[in-house]
Amino acid sequence: MNPITDPCRPDFPTRAATPTAHRDLESHGFFLTPLLQPGFDVLDAGCGLATITTGIAERVFPARVTAVDISPARLETARRLVEGREIMNINFAAASASHLPFADHSFDVVFAHAVLETLADPARALREFHRVTRPGGFLAVACADWDHCVLEPASARVNSALQACRYLDGNRNGLFQAPTGLRPAITEAGFTPLMQDTWIERHDAPKDILSGLTAGLEHAGQFHHATSLRNWADQPGARFHHAWRYATAVRADGFRPLRRVVE
Repeated sequence: MNPITDPCRPDFPTRAATPTAHRDLESHGFFLTPLLQPGFDVLDAGCGLATITTGIAERVFPARVTAVDISPARLETARRLVEGREIMNINFAAASASHLPFADHSFDVVFAHAVLETLADPARALREFHRVTRPGGFLAVACADWDHCVLEPASARVNSALQACRYLDGNRNGLFQAPTGLRPAITEAGFTPLMQDTWIERHDAPKDILSGLTAGLEHAGQFHHATSLRNWADQPGARFHHAWRYATAVRADGFRPLRRVVE
């Protein structure tokens, strides 16, 4: 372990309300960095506030990063943050991960963090990722891993609320579940998996980070579970161990390595 109509609506509470400002390339994209090189064109699908995107842009300069999000409001905030840092090699586009407005073979690397589990049809998004990835290019994705999330102190009521969150993700996107569904879904989309693992993100003050979960539960009418989480977060010493599952893959189909000419 290491430290448009669209199926995912832009106002979906679990996605929109989750704080993301603390995330950066080192903390939440460390599995992506070995795949980045200067000159690589990268797609960040579901960029949110672009806090990870900026780190990607610095790694691949002078190539460009295309940052896509379905929420125009998030994109506008991201633009202002990027302009303030004077990062010039990021393009923004309002689009769905399931309907990307790009030609085939447009990118050397496609990255998506906390996106697939929010979609009604994550398999469709993965097929889109495969379509826009160049032969020999890479995929790097991460999803919430509810099987390994832990809330302390634990109780039967809190555990039930956590399972309700897991059920919402599973019910929303059918058979897809991280971690068990991630590797098969990537393979089915046409990629060749490289590696996968889980890392734990610890929150010692979980009130803010849980706001997205409680909003999602309320949106689904699970008010008693939302109340359980809020009451739990008010306890002294409450800690949320948020588990993430990541996977990397290569688009090996159609790839032809250059022949070395020997004179």
